[in-house]
Amino acid sequence: MNFSSYMMIATNIVAIALIAVVLIQGQTSGGLGSAFGGTDIYRTRRGIEKTLFNLTFALAAIFGIFSLITVAFE
Repeated sequence: MNFSSYMMIATNIVAIALIAVVLIQGQTSGGLGSAFGGTDIYRTRRGIEKTLFNLTFALAAIFGIFSLITVAFE
């Protein structure tokens, strides 16, 4: 296996992780308050919600970098 194959595998792993994080983040965006008639007000992200938000951007950046590296070395 050459470098391009390893980068393609790494890119696929990051893509799957990014999809999983986005799906998990989508489930928590409604919040428990809206189930009991809560209003939509602006609030800051805390705890796991903030971690998932930051992880989404980190994985997207890694995915972009890996994709560019893969294309450059083909």
